[in-house]
Amino acid sequence: MNESLLSELSREVSYCINCGFCEAVCPTIPAFNYRASYGARGRINLASEFLKGNTNLEFRDSFESCLDCYACLQVCPAHVNAGKVSELMKQAIAEDEIKNQKHMIAEMIAKVTLKYMDPLGLTDKCAEWSKGLVFDDDHETLLYTGHMYQLMAYNKRLGEMLESLGGLSTIMASVVRGMPAFVKLSSLMYDRKIREKTENYLNNIVRLLKTAGVKFSYLGKDEPYPGTLLLDMGYTDEFRDYAQKVTDIFHSKGIKTIITVDPHTYDLLINRYPAYVKGFDFNITHYLDYIGSLNFRSTSTRITYHEPCHFVRHANYEEPFKILTSTSKLIMPVHSGKNTYCCGGPVEAFYPEAADKISQKRFRELKETDAEEIVTACPICYVNLAKDDSVKDISEYLIERL
Repeated sequence: MNESLLSELSREVSYCINCGFCEAVCPTIPAFNYRASYGARGRINLASEFLKGNTNLEFRDSFESCLDCYACLQVCPAHVNAGKVSELMKQAIAEDEIKNQKHMIAEMIAKVTLKYMDPLGLTDKCAEWSKGLVFDDDHETLLYTGHMYQLMAYNKRLGEMLESLGGLSTIMASVVRGMPAFVKLSSLMYDRKIREKTENYLNNIVRLLKTAGVKFSYLGKDEPYPGTLLLDMGYTDEFRDYAQKVTDIFHSKGIKTIITVDPHTYDLLINRYPAYVKGFDFNITHYLDYIGSLNFRSTSTRITYHEPCHFVRHANYEEPFKILTSTSKLIMPVHSGKNTYCCGGPVEAFYPEAADKISQKRFRELKETDAEEIVTACPICYVNLAKDDSVKDISEYLIERL
């Protein structure tokens, strides 16, 4: 038994007073038709049953469906983090502390990531956006995409395929888990519009940095995925070894400063890597940190901003909000700041119907501001909220006003 895991889980669960405040803000409980086990309090109660030795319950879907958005923590009078409880319970499932409840899609993604250093085996494809661009080779400052923008076009098609397969998706995932090379077929399946958009966004980021006079290198086909999903799905030991490998690659290239481009990678490198990796001594930044010297024209266009959970609640990063406030008439939605509402994207591959309900609700909130443009600062949020052409990435917004 993993005594450290059980001790940490017991400590977190013991603080819960079962008041139910967390259920008022948890995005997944309405998305799953108010079934108690799919809300924050229900997850705490299920974890409590596990600690009592009751391992015959169905745990997997309740905890895998958690968005890791930490909305529950913002309203809990006892400061219980049901998101953290979900992370620990997913770890218990991955480590077989709870038998026979592993999700085959999670197993597939973990196996492929460890083999190819990318969750879909698309390392070469993830570098294609940079064709024709000139970087400062061997510079100690690195532009690190983490494959996040690039994978969105493939994730979209993969999610649609898994949803159409229904129960057969588990069989397909099991086959790929046994023969990871099959996942390379996903290179043929992508949403062309999303790929064009996300590649443009990465080009925008390069242009903004170069205009600001920043010199940086890019690893291209040698760039590794950061391992975000390994940790998100509970594969903690695998993530520790994987993250050390990624760190060693950065050290071998002489990297000192890493420029990230998305909230998930920024949060991962700021908050998680130092806890899991020896010698993780890099200066972690975000590309928006570098553009303060640039002149952007102000606009009278009404703008609203969807704040990513991993920026405002995990990393306390507010640079996008500051930039938008200084350049536009910003109208924030009803759920904003620490009370922002998740886009639903983190569970799309596992529970697409629930993810769609969550994204539809958030999209309605953003449209109710009567803003002419909806700006995001996360590729996952962009893909899940782009219900019409009013939604754009913050890089596009900035380039238009440069």
